[in-house]
Amino acid sequence: LKELGVCDADVTEAATIANSVRDDVLCKDPVAEKKTLFEKLGGAPSIDAAVDLFYKKVLADRRVNSFFKGTDMKKQHRMQKAFLTFAFGGPGSYSGKNMRKAH
Repeated sequence: LKELGVCDADVTEAATIANSVRDDVLCKDPVAEKKTLFEKLGGAPSIDAAVDLFYKKVLADRRVNSFFKGTDMKKQHRMQKAFLTFAFGGPGSYSGKNMRKAH
């Protein structure tokens, strides 16, 4: 992250968040092992919170916020939440563009 120009405070915050879910994600409990990553991370409320915080920070950052000029941010939030939910094994399906076409 530092190589990408992310400030130390944000790197620390990301590491703290990652460490806070580390035990749940790496849990060896047989019941917990059957859970999807989506469930282990806290389900939809956690994905919603992470996406909302991510875009709040991105839009506040003058180094990257120009990439989102003219973007329907409600739709962007909705699509990102759907993508992460699908990628982490949550319910539903993702019907958006693949990563290569979207970026």
